[in-house]
Amino acid sequence: MTTIKEIAESSGVSHSTVSRVLNNDPNVSDETRARVQAIIDELDFQPDSAAQNLTNGHTRVLGLVIPMAFSSLFTDPFFSMLSQGISATCTANDYTLMLWLIEPEAEKRTNNNILNNRLIEGVIFASNLIGDPLIEGLLARKIPMVVIGRNDNPQISTVDVDNIYSAIAAVQHLVDMGRKKLATITGDIQRFSGRDRLTGFKRGLEKNSLPILNENIAFGDFTEESGYLQAKHLLTQADFDGIFVASDLMAFSAIRAFREAGLNVPEDIAVVSYDDTPEASSHKPSLTTIRQPIPQLGSTAAQMLIDQLENDSLSTPQRVILPTELIIRETSAVKTS
Repeated sequence: MTTIKEIAESSGVSHSTVSRVLNNDPNVSDETRARVQAIIDELDFQPDSAAQNLTNGHTRVLGLVIPMAFSSLFTDPFFSMLSQGISATCTANDYTLMLWLIEPEAEKRTNNNILNNRLIEGVIFASNLIGDPLIEGLLARKIPMVVIGRNDNPQISTVDVDNIYSAIAAVQHLVDMGRKKLATITGDIQRFSGRDRLTGFKRGLEKNSLPILNENIAFGDFTEESGYLQAKHLLTQADFDGIFVASDLMAFSAIRAFREAGLNVPEDIAVVSYDDTPEASSHKPSLTTIRQPIPQLGSTAAQMLIDQLENDSLSTPQRVILPTELIIRETSAVKTS
């Protein structure tokens, strides 16, 4: 395999001059460029594109930050579907994706690794904590980023859905089905999505002149375990005939808790969830849920970041809101008694 050193020796120039020719540096005379290029052609030299990109400061590597442990990544359909959308867009644009999982016990170390990584050109956040220090660090280093979800910093590009409006629609559907005593299992309220869905739940109650009862609000964190535990908690302290659960994953385990307590869905408790993951339609009973375009959230975020990197005129932060849709299935039938 031919090396740059061999080309330099054959053409009588330095190693750095060969590198400048390969990178189209204008500070090389026409005569020298022609001599070096002739040797390159004669030896059929193929430069290492990764090394060349690194020299130019363009590695074509993007970072994807997901706030969860590795053990949970492949059990949560939301992040799996989101990652597929991001990865497909990166591949189509000839970018490589580098994945970081932010586990709480190693958060500071992982953040430092990301901030000091010289390979990445930009970062996509699959979700972000309110006041996330990593985002502040990237802003300080002027590293381009796109956040999937709401972020109030005007310097940051985001792609999101209207979580508040969607949660209001979920509540309205439960009320329309004759459910008047409503409860909720929230997502992680340290994240904008969890907080906004709780806000929407409360506004939906207010819109229908229904009381907001603290005992009917259970705080989950988007995990399967929290859905199960918080459903059991609600059964000990709340009186409800309908529930809005902030993710499908939590809803599946909440329904399991209701069954174990001898309650039927939807006869005793109607359930509306959020995401419309693939299992929602095949679940028994099938799950009424708010469909958000999960793969499209990922692909849109990736394309926004790539456009930033390749077009200097797109330096102004963008805010994109994608539509949601209420998908009515079996878990929210009309109350008959």
